[in-house]
Amino acid sequence: MYIIEVIPISRAIGIDTLSYFTSKKISVGAIVDIPLRKKTIQGIVISSSTAESMKSEIKSAEFALKKIDKIKANNFFSKSFIDAISEVSNYYATSIGSVLDSIVPDYIIKNTLKLKNTYSDSSDGSKIKNEKYVIQGDDEERYTTWKSLIRQEFAKKKSVLFILPTIEECERTFELLEKGVHGYTFILHGSLPIKKIIDTWNMIVSLPHPVVIIATGGFLSISRADIETIVIERENNRTYKLPRRPFVDIRYIAEIYAEKRGLKLFLADNFLRIETLYRKNEGEMIEASPFKFRSLSTANDLLIDMKSIKDFKIISDELIDLIRKNKDASENMIILATRRGLSPSTVCGDCQNIVLCNSCNTPVVLHKNNEKSFFMCHRCGERRSAEEYCKTCGSWKLNTLGIGIDTVIEKIKDKFPDIILFKIDSDSISKSVKNSGRNVISKFKAKPGSILVGTEMMLQYLHDRVENGAIVSLDSLFALPDFRIQERILYNLIRIRALTTKKFIVQTRKIDEKVFEYGLKGNMSDFYKNTIDDRKKFNYPPFSTLIKFTLEGKKEQIVKEMDEAQNILDPFEIEIFPAFTNTVRGKYVLHGVIRILDGKWPNSDLILKIRQLSPRIIVKVDPETLL
Repeated sequence: MYIIEVIPISRAIGIDTLSYFTSKKISVGAIVDIPLRKKTIQGIVISSSTAESMKSEIKSAEFALKKIDKIKANNFFSKSFIDAISEVSNYYATSIGSVLDSIVPDYIIKNTLKLKNTYSDSSDGSKIKNEKYVIQGDDEERYTTWKSLIRQEFAKKKSVLFILPTIEECERTFELLEKGVHGYTFILHGSLPIKKIIDTWNMIVSLPHPVVIIATGGFLSISRADIETIVIERENNRTYKLPRRPFVDIRYIAEIYAEKRGLKLFLADNFLRIETLYRKNEGEMIEASPFKFRSLSTANDLLIDMKSIKDFKIISDELIDLIRKNKDASENMIILATRRGLSPSTVCGDCQNIVLCNSCNTPVVLHKNNEKSFFMCHRCGERRSAEEYCKTCGSWKLNTLGIGIDTVIEKIKDKFPDIILFKIDSDSISKSVKNSGRNVISKFKAKPGSILVGTEMMLQYLHDRVENGAIVSLDSLFALPDFRIQERILYNLIRIRALTTKKFIVQTRKIDEKVFEYGLKGNMSDFYKNTIDDRKKFNYPPFSTLIKFTLEGKKEQIVKEMDEAQNILDPFEIEIFPAFTNTVRGKYVLHGVIRILDGKWPNSDLILKIRQLSPRIIVKVDPETLL
């Protein structure tokens, strides 16, 4: 008889391990079905002992052990992977099982009997020293580096794992790297059919030759013992931060996993995160290639002050002229608009109140469909006719504010009725249609003289250079009280500018913002210096670890609950403030923030207190935003 300790793979279980007895000897790392609260869930075995050796513990236990026999796989996860997840769970003040549930896809857990692995206790872990490298440079330079890296690793009979933030980035990286190592390059992501995932996984594991694996973060655990290098591409992409509890960051998990296995880790992008650049400057990370702090472009840049134009315009005369020249020369052009719809907000001309969603009080966005205008809430999805009066004063003077992508398209069509336009935003690109974004890009490139208008989503699909580019307005982003917003704006400026070869126009009514100067000169060095000084002054990351607590509900109730949380968290000081959009789905939203300074996180005392909080409180460690 054996006693096993199991990590339940579930976000709903607030404890790290459970104990069971079994007549079978089960290997550490095996996935088993475990009975829990009248249902069966999956768990990972982390220890196994004979009942004889634990006789005294069994007798003194205050609960009866349940029996378990159903084994799904032997030694599926490596010890280093489980050790990494354990450390990650401590960082995010949550359970090991909740981290596993968030990063290991359900289709992997359910198919472990069909998935091969090459791990053994003796093969787990590498003898090389864990080193962390950074690469900041243009796409062509980075991918030249990756091809060289693959050749070096293959010569040593070692495999390389590339982690990408999105499926589209995986597909593109596969196309770029597969040439030259054909037959040894594999791609894994959640949009592949389950059978394809199983077959690809087993081919990766079984092939004696070293391989290149290109995958999204859910495949970090793939069991190939000769992996010596992990590459995190597009390191500055926010998609790496998962949107559900416990809100873990794939980049952080990959880093801890590389440390536990003794692997080399590369972080790379056109412009790395401020936190990563700071770590590089502090000597924590090594430059893997000549570091670029200036993004070069052959484009002629032009910054237009829209505030100086007498009559309000969506499109400047200079941009109209560029569109005309683009069409006449049969070139291609891209235009970035930051918001969906016709206009991001509508205001009463008499009482100045903003038109809000009936369900969650978020400002609604004006859209048009088949010549009918309607208001849509981008937070909760509510739609209603735009044919209404002000609900505060009854006035009919409802004026739109801000520039949405549909307004940009309308204005271009008014000036150039016969021009070919393509659009990419989350309203127009269907997630259910495979490669729909890629199809738009293909049609755009096949039509010289056409224009592609898109939100930031466009950058996921657009990789080849075009002759002309423009940003209609980034000004709405400046209104967001987010300490990372300037970094996001610069990232967009650099990405669009790098894709443009001839003419690049940026329109703004905030021409004095220094970020435009940095972006149009590709001057990432001075931007970093100024930003890191501001971060230090206000104790933002990397000079602190932020822990955000969020409550939704009736105002009186959540104020009381936040007070109770404050008492539990004492003596740690918590700053409490209403959310930027203070109501969601009709509920009031309240935030609290604790700043842990001087690298003193994780803090065991605070972690214990956080685990005592009500499950209604959403906890985010190192949140992307404080909004």
